[in-house]
Amino acid sequence: ELHSLRYNVTVLSRDGSVQSGFLAEGHLDGQLFVRYDRETRRARPQGQWAEAVLGAKTWDTETGDLTENGKDLRMTLAHIKGQKGGLHSLQEIKVCEIHEDNSTGGLRHFYYDGELFLSQNLETQEWTELQSSRAQTLALNIRNFWKEDTMKTKTHYRAVQADCLKKLQRYLESRVAVRRTAPPMVNITHSEASEGNITVTCRASGFYPRNIALTWRQDGVSLNHNAQQWGGILPDQNGTYQTWVATRIRQGEEQRFACYMEHSGNHSTHPVPSGKVLVFQSQWLDIPYVLAVAAAVAAAAAAAIFVIILYVLCCKKKTSAAEGP
Repeated sequence: ELHSLRYNVTVLSRDGSVQSGFLAEGHLDGQLFVRYDRETRRARPQGQWAEAVLGAKTWDTETGDLTENGKDLRMTLAHIKGQKGGLHSLQEIKVCEIHEDNSTGGLRHFYYDGELFLSQNLETQEWTELQSSRAQTLALNIRNFWKEDTMKTKTHYRAVQADCLKKLQRYLESRVAVRRTAPPMVNITHSEASEGNITVTCRASGFYPRNIALTWRQDGVSLNHNAQQWGGILPDQNGTYQTWVATRIRQGEEQRFACYMEHSGNHSTHPVPSGKVLVFQSQWLDIPYVLAVAAAVAAAAAAAIFVIILYVLCCKKKTSAAEGP
C-alpha cells in the first residue's frame, strides 16, 4: 500500500515587496492533518486523529519546519528578477512516499503564479525544468540563487528527504496504533430506466484498513471486469475510506444480481433491493475520466484558494497599517 506525506507552502509578493505571511498545510495519505495558523504562528492539528494522538512535541517540530520553509521560500521569491507590479505567488509542494515494495520516493515542485516551472527528484537529485522560455528563465534565476547558498548541497537535499520519510513513518505508526478495523457500510442504488437498462451502484463507506474487494455478481458468478466500473478508494475526513462499483443490467432482472464485499477477512453479499430505491446517477459515465477531471479541478481550486486567502490577508494587513492605531 502506497503512503505519502505532502506539504504545501505558498508565499506572496505585492509590487515587488515580499509579504511576511505564508500559508502552509500538510497531508498524510491525502488527508489534511496540519495547518499553519498565521495569527498564532503555530502549526495546528487538523482532524480527530492528529488532535488525539500527535503530542505537543510534534506541533513544535511542525511549527519550526513550516516556519523555516516559509522563510526560505520568501527569500527565493525576493530574488526572482523581472517581477511586474501587482500580486505574485511562489508555491512549493514537497512529497515523500513509501511504496508497496518498501522503496521510497520524493519530489519537490515549484509554481510561480500557479504555473509549474521546476521540479526536483529528492532521491536522484535530478532537476526538471519545463520547456517554456518563461519557465526556464525562472528556473535558471532560482537555481543560480540557490547555488550562492552553501547550505543547498546534495547532502542537504538528502537530509530533507530523510527527514520527510522519518516523519511519514512515525505518523503512520501513530495512526495505526489507535485504529481498529472498521467494517464497511454497504448500500445499493440504481438509476432511472433508460432503453430497458438500469445502472446499479454498490457503495462501501466507513471502512478501515484501506484494502477491500467489491464486485458485482450475476447468479452467484462475478461479472467480467469490463462489465463493471470502479471508483477509486478515497479517504474520508474521519480516517476511514469509501469506494463504489457500478454495472448496467436489464430492468426486471434485478433479483439475479448482488454486490459481493470482502474486507479484513469478512465478506457479505448485498442483493439489489426490490421496489423503489434511491436514485443516484441517471446515465453510464466514463467514471475514470470524470474522476481525473474532478481531481484536476480540485487541485487547481486548492491552488487558487491558497492565493486568494493570502491576498485577503495581505490586503487586510495593508489596510490596518494605513489606518494606524
